[in-house]
Amino acid sequence: MAGEIHIHLTPPVFAAAATNPNQFYGKLAEGLTTRGATVRIVERSPIFLPPDPEDGNFHFVHEGLARQGNLLNTGLAYVFPFWYADPQGVYDLSSVAAMEFDPETIDAEAARGFARRLRTRIVGGRISRYDQKPEVTEFTGGHIAVFLQGDTDIADRGRFMSSAKMMRTVLAASRGREVLIKPHPRGMTRQEAQVLDQLVGKFSNVRMVDANVHDVLSGAAVTVSINATASFEGLIHGVPAILCGRSGFGHCATICETPDQLLKTIAQAKFKPGPIAKFLYWFLGQQMLNAGSDDMLDHVIDRIRLQGVTLFEFGL
Repeated sequence: MAGEIHIHLTPPVFAAAATNPNQFYGKLAEGLTTRGATVRIVERSPIFLPPDPEDGNFHFVHEGLARQGNLLNTGLAYVFPFWYADPQGVYDLSSVAAMEFDPETIDAEAARGFARRLRTRIVGGRISRYDQKPEVTEFTGGHIAVFLQGDTDIADRGRFMSSAKMMRTVLAASRGREVLIKPHPRGMTRQEAQVLDQLVGKFSNVRMVDANVHDVLSGAAVTVSINATASFEGLIHGVPAILCGRSGFGHCATICETPDQLLKTIAQAKFKPGPIAKFLYWFLGQQMLNAGSDDMLDHVIDRIRLQGVTLFEFGL
């Protein structure tokens, strides 16, 4: 009997896949079924125990962190329609995070075209991973954009310092430069709210904002976060990123592991954008699955094969 392919999704993503056939996992299931596999989309618990590596099935696990031959870990690669399908994990724990990015090996013309199209779609369309206010808010520019991430496992497991320490250090180093602090759309932790309230009341150059992320990024000198998607979106704007945690896109950011490093980096105000276009092309265009491409399923099957799987065992 041929093995099955199981797609394990957290409850919100499970609901989206069930109602939207154009969602990545819906397309994945339909495409693999068309190629001959038996596919099941199943709901996974927040605490996910990896399946038996010898169960005879192959598994895709949304935001999984398992390393075994019959499984690939999947998750949104910061911006639509790009997705991880990784043998080690996602974001800071993915195999891509540990790869070397060498801009000298990247086709400059192809990278410029890719980055231009990405910017037109994402920035021009005001598209973000999370819902944003539709109205336009104008800022004077030249500011430091600080993005909080609330209570998230991805931020917590990778952070080098607390969000409170990060905010206080940015303010100490800002030298009067305007600092815009944007809470996560899903809310703040109690500590984030307390510290932010203190800073807004004490410093005239700090503001809490809930404006559309693209307005906050427009004209920003730099972004600061633990490892926020908003900082990745900032790269698409051409804004350099300072990260205070492990990240999936640390190849194209300044990493500060201590408050002292963060203090010096901001005080010196040497915010170099780096080879952003080449990085975006390498990271999204070459390492991730593009759910909008006609050959997505070919790449998916290649990645299954690279796990050492014999495809005909799954009807492929």
